[in-house]
Parts: sequence; C-alpha cells; structure tokens
Amino acid sequence: MVRFTSKLTLVLGLCAAIALANAANQAAASTKPEVICKEGSCYPRIFRPTTEFQEVLDGQEIPGGLHVQMDFETHKKYAKLMDPEEVDHNDPTNSVLVVDTDTPGTFQHNVGSNMPPPIDLQHPNGESDFAQLEEDSRMNLQAAFDSIPELAHLRDEPVDHQQQDKINEYIPPVPFNKQSEHQVFTEQLEVIKTSRDNDKVLGAMDELADLASDMDFGLRLASGEGLKALVSHLHCRGKTDVECEDARLIRSESALIIGTSVQNHEKAQNAAFKSRLHKILLARLETETDVQVQRRLIFAYGSLVRGGSNNAFIQDEDIRRLAAVYNKSTDATFKRKCVYLMSDFADPDMQFVKVSDVDNTKDGENKDSNQTKFLTMIDKIDLDVGPWCETLQQENKSSEYNQVHEDWEIIERAVDLLHASYPDTCILTNNKLKDEL
Repeated sequence: MVRFTSKLTLVLGLCAAIALANAANQAAASTKPEVICKEGSCYPRIFRPTTEFQEVLDGQEIPGGLHVQMDFETHKKYAKLMDPEEVDHNDPTNSVLVVDTDTPGTFQHNVGSNMPPPIDLQHPNGESDFAQLEEDSRMNLQAAFDSIPELAHLRDEPVDHQQQDKINEYIPPVPFNKQSEHQVFTEQLEVIKTSRDNDKVLGAMDELADLASDMDFGLRLASGEGLKALVSHLHCRGKTDVECEDARLIRSESALIIGTSVQNHEKAQNAAFKSRLHKILLARLETETDVQVQRRLIFAYGSLVRGGSNNAFIQDEDIRRLAAVYNKSTDATFKRKCVYLMSDFADPDMQFVKVSDVDNTKDGENKDSNQTKFLTMIDKIDLDVGPWCETLQQENKSSEYNQVHEDWEIIERAVDLLHASYPDTCILTNNKLKDEL
C-alpha cells in the first residue's frame, strides 16, 4: 500500500509539473507584443499569409499549415498558403509540411480535402468574369484559413482599429535635415514673408541661399511671391535708423539670394526683368549706405544683366545711374565690381549666344533629317556709354598721377572695350588718343 501511494504521488507530481510548465508557456506567449517594431518599422508578430510567397520578417511567428521556403544564401524565410492544386498534383496525401516555430521538428495538416475545386470563370464568349474571380478567390482563401487550426483564430476576425492605428503611428518624424527640399523651401519662404523677427528671417534666408542655385528654386525666387518677399527686405522704408542698421545683414543676404537665383539662369532672368528687378536694384544701390550690402547689390545686378537674351535691359538711363553710383562710392571693392561689369557688357566675347533651329527643308522632304542648328550673336543695341567712358578715363588719369590706384589695368581694359564696341559714344580723351597713335 505504501509503494502504491508513493507511485501515485510521483505521477501526480509529474502531472502538476507538466501543467505548470504549460501554464508558464501560455502565460509567456500571452505576454508577447502583438506588434514588432524595429528601426522605425512596425509589423504584426504573427505572420499573415496570402496565396503568394512573402518574406517572413525578423521575429515573426509562422502559423502552422503554410508552405515555407528558405533562401540558403540570404537565410531569409518565405511563406504562403498552400495551393490546393499543388497538393493534388505533388502530394497524394494532401498534406502540407510546415515549420512549427514553437516546437522543434515539423508537423503536418491536411488541407487538400477541404479546399473547393477549381472554378472555370470563362464566359462562352471567352471573356473572364473578374468580379466572380475576385469573390471566389476570397472564398478559397477563407477556406484555407478554416482548414488550418493555427489560423482558425483569424476567421472572421474583426479589425482591431486601435491596434492598426498603433502600427500606423509608429512612423518616426522625419528630422529637419532630411525633409524634402521643397518642404524646406516652402516653410522658409513663409517665414521670410510673415516674420518680423530678424533672427528667424536671417535663419530662413540661410536655408534659401543653399537652394537658390537650383534651377527650379531659382526660378521661383526670381518671380512671384518669392521675389516679392526678397525685395521687401532690400529697403529700410518705414524703419528707424536703428532698425535699418539692425537689418543690414538681412538686406545683404536677400541681395545674395537674388543674385544666386538669376546667375546663369536665363528663365529666371527673364522672369525678373518682367518684374523690373533691374530698376529696383539700381534704386537700392542709389540709397544704400552699408558697404557690404552695396557689394551684394552690385553682385545681384551683375548676375541679372550678364548673359541676358538681349541687352534691352541696360538703357541709357541705367548706364548714367550706375556711373553716378560708382562716382559716389569710396569702396575700392565695390568700384572694381562695377568696372568688371561694364567690361563684360562691352566685351563681344561675353555677348549672349543663342542656339536657333533652322528649317532648310523643302516640300516633301524629311524635315527631321535636314534640320540644322546655328549660332547667332544677338545684335548690339546702340547705347550712350559716354558717362562710363568719361568717368573711367578721369579715374585712370588721377590714378596714374597719384600712383596709388591698384586697378588702373582693368579700368584701361574697360575703356578699350567700351570704345571698341561703342565708338560713337565712347570718346577717348587726348591722352588716350596719343597712346593709340
């Protein structure tokens, strides 16, 4: 009797241990998160199969009853629902071999006998009934779910919208330095248009300055709201002297952005001319007193007028006004920039060259094969460059006497170019004529 009692106690103890182990396993399984999130990407813990092979992501559990493959080169697993036709043709037992992720080894589920037979969806006229095909595909997929115990809990499972929202919300915000350039452009332009905080405006301009050399953004900054916003920061209208002094960096940065956006950009130049930007820049040059801002303004003006499709933007009035600004300035760097600008304007090698298509075809001939291209120089417009010739020659004369001017060579070259290109209005002085003789 004692021996029987001992054996009974041992059996009961083993059963209790097994029950506790199973309970512990079930408790551990129940505490597993429904969603796995790694490197900013979230996906369900339980693999959701379809009729096509899909990659089993890291950490996902594969339900039983699936067709599983492994790529031995990448060690990635792929799984799908078992195709009943494949089962009928390849396995007489209608069994599917699957991996059990919880228990070592493998097990089998019979699914072939539960699957509906293939349905012929062809109409007599040979056209497919796609609506019926979609409906029957859904029915077949549901039948496959019903036939696999491990997937039974998915049958008619209501959508957990809170859980789905959790997955969708697991997208981390994009850092500012990774935002799209278009988003940065739009946000910073809005700051420039609306903010009265100099630090915020200057920070926004720093961002736009990096984008201004782009063809698309350059065109947007040289026209419409972009140009209007930048020009509004070029003057001190409505500001006290102190406020104007505090905003000098903003005026300088605004001129820099304008110059960068139109530099070597014909479409942006044409758009800016329609807004009379060249006249606005000249007006700002005539009133600006800060040396750094003056240099940025002449850079913007030079970028605008160089390489234009025609020289109509430089008129007699513009030449006189720019010569007057040059005479008034005492900054050698600014004056040097002005001289270079006029040299480039008068230099025939710097004239804009346009490529035009010429149609030399006759009726009945192939136009594409006979089409040619040629280069045409834009005709020079007669201008009165007298104010510049007089100013530069007077400048050089005083410089030679004082022997302190470092730019006499570039001034000399500018005079020569102006006289060669516009001999009727660039009249040489007596000293210059003697040098030529």
